[in-house]
Order: sequence, then C-alpha cells, then structure tokens
Amino acid sequence: MIAVAARAPGGGHATPAPSPGPGGAPSGEGAPAGEEGRDERHAWDLGVWWDVYFTSVMAAMAAIALVTSDPFWRWPLVGLMAAVTAVYYLFARRLVMREERIRPAVLMAVLLVLCLPAVTVNPALTFLVVAVAPLCFITSPVPAAVSTVGAILLVPMPLRGLLGLSEWDDIAVNLLINGVMVGYTLWFGGWLGRIIEQSYERANLIRELRESRLEVVRLSEETGAMAERERLAREVHDTLAQGFTSIVALTQAVESEMDSDPELARRHLALMRETAAENLAEARAMVAARQPVGLDSQTLEAALDRIASRLGGELGVPVDTEVLGAPTALSNDLQICLLRTAQEALANVRRHARAGHVRVALEYTRAPDGSPGPVELTVADDGVGFDPGRTAPGNGLANMRRRADDAGGAVEVGSAPGRGTRVRMSLPLPPQTPRGDEECAP
Repeated sequence: MIAVAARAPGGGHATPAPSPGPGGAPSGEGAPAGEEGRDERHAWDLGVWWDVYFTSVMAAMAAIALVTSDPFWRWPLVGLMAAVTAVYYLFARRLVMREERIRPAVLMAVLLVLCLPAVTVNPALTFLVVAVAPLCFITSPVPAAVSTVGAILLVPMPLRGLLGLSEWDDIAVNLLINGVMVGYTLWFGGWLGRIIEQSYERANLIRELRESRLEVVRLSEETGAMAERERLAREVHDTLAQGFTSIVALTQAVESEMDSDPELARRHLALMRETAAENLAEARAMVAARQPVGLDSQTLEAALDRIASRLGGELGVPVDTEVLGAPTALSNDLQICLLRTAQEALANVRRHARAGHVRVALEYTRAPDGSPGPVELTVADDGVGFDPGRTAPGNGLANMRRRADDAGGAVEVGSAPGRGTRVRMSLPLPPQTPRGDEECAP
C-alpha cells in the first residue's frame, strides 16, 4: 500500500500507480501476459491486515477510554474513537488502498479535530498514535504527517494545564516524554519516507519495464511479419513471377508459330502447361510452407538441369549444365538459395540477354586441408550484356544479394555491353562437427 500510493521524490503527493488486479499485478495494459500469475504486491499491500490492525488499536483505545476516563467523558471518548474508525473506513482507506478521493490535508485536519480533544481529556489515549501515525505517513507527505502527529502528542498537554485538568509539573514531564516521541516520529517518518520514495520509484520502474517488454514484443512481431513479407515477396518474384513471365513469352511465340511452325508451337504449348502446373505446385508449396517443387523429389543438380533445359526449350539456344568437384551434402536452406538464384539469373537471360549460349555450373570447392569449401553457382551467357553502373534498380539482383547475405555468402555480377553476363554466387558451408566431438557430446 505504501509503495505506490505515497510520495513522489521531492515531498509532493505522488500520482497513484494502477491498482492491483487479480493476482497482484497492476491492472490495465502494463501487465505482460507472461507474468500475470506472479504476485508482486508489497508486503504492506495486504489491506485486510492493515484494516485489522487499525480497528484493533481503535477498539483498544475505546476500552481504555471506558476504563480510565471520568464517567462523564467515557462515552463521548468512545464516540470519538468510533468517529476516527469511521473516518478511516469512509475516507482514509481509499488513500491507503490507492483509491484517492480526498485531499490528504483534509484527512489530517479531520484527524486533528477528532484526536486532540480525546487526548486532551484522557492522556492515556495518546497511544492512539500507534495507528494514526502510520496512517498519516502512508497517506501524506512527511512534513504534514510529522506536524499532525506532533500536534496530537504535544498540544493536548498545555491545553490540560490551561483547563486545570493536570498539574504543570506533570505536564512538563509528559511534554518531555512526548517530545522524545515526536523526535522518534520525525526520524521514523524520514526513514519511512525514503522507503516510500524507493518503493514508488521501483513500482514505476517495474511498470516501465513491463511497457518496454510489450514494446519489444510488438516490434519483434512487426519485424517478423516484415521479414516474412520480404521472404514471400522474394519467393513469388523468383518462382511464380518468373513462371508467368515464361508463359507470357511462350504465348506470344505460339501466336506467331501456329501457322508457320505447328510442331514448334505444340512444344511451346507443352512448356506452357508444364510451367503453369509447376507454378500451381509452387503456390501450394508456399501456402503449406513445404520444400520448393524443384527440390521435393530430386537433387539440386537435377533441379538445375531441369530449369536450364526448359530455358533452352523456350529460347531455342543451348543451355549447358555441369557439376564440378565432389558433391557435398548441403542444407535445405543452401539448396533453396542456390536454386532460387539460378532461377532468377536464367529469368534475366530470358528477358534481357538475347544470348546464343548459356552455361550453368555448380562447383563444390575444397579447402587446402581437404575439407569442404564454399559451394559456387555460376550462370554465364554470351548475350548483349549491360553496364552494371547504369543498371536500373530492380528486385532480381537485390533478391540474390539478400539471399546470399542471409546465408553468409556473396554474389558477384560481371558484365559489359556486348560481352555477355556472368553471375556467380559463393556460399560457405556450415562448420562440420568432428566425429570425435559428436561421440563425446552429452
């Protein structure tokens, strides 16, 4: 209760923190989903025990009033104790439980009005400060709380002397004792005030951390969604878009071949059907997050040979494929990266190169110590080429480079007007775990 309901640093009354919801976590948007079951209430945040304590002290004070007071004052004093209890439950408890409805200064004034007459008539009721003092420090800044408690302890003694209710010698002794109590209250209030400030700051820090965690979760979700959109965009560009481009080109070719070369037109129609079927299969594979169609039932080498043969059939030019070096087992991600890069490079040949010959090479290199080195894919043509420094921005080369970056590799593009184009991708293999390490691993 004290922790987040009391003072902000500097002495002012702090804005209350959110009230605890079920399980003790602050209610509202600040509570993260992962810790809603954790009870993070302070030890003093159990209002029922404070209610029991305050009520018990007031009941004891009422009993003392009945036993030690003059008959004329007994029931009026009991009424004052009951009034203090009622003020607590009707007003002060809202401050204690962080449901602020009244100003703390108003509460201090009401407590003074009720407690000063009671202590003046019966000094034994001074012990009510064991309940009133904590209430003051919980709900008010330290200076106001010390002033209120000090007034309850010190002011009644001179009033008793003025009213002839006590001898001045007794009053002096009581003032000395109560003065010591005020000094202790001042020290205790300062200590309690520092605890209140620290607890308030910690509550704010916890709330800020929760909000930061929610922000991190939100940003992570947005980043993941953006990465997934980019991945799908690359997949669509390198598969479906290339297939549709091929179908459009074949359709245009068939229109001009129907009369002049029906046999070639039929071959192109067969390629169109095959390409459309593969596009459909690729789309279904994307939706189901399965292996690309080119790799689901054949090796990478066979998939490269198939797409190269299709390009040769579309363009009517030789497209050679070769595998250099001893094949090494590649991860699924590396195979997809190499296949998509080959598809994009061959699509660029189809659209721009006007080549008479195309070569696709997959090379498995070896390090000097004989261990597997990077795997390299090269797609070269003898077409019109281009000036890399003047190339208009597009998705093709950018997608290749992003794929290579994701795999820790690199893409090199070499070309010049009239001298063809060569695209080379080099991807490092992940480090191999020695067999001895695997056997020793737990």
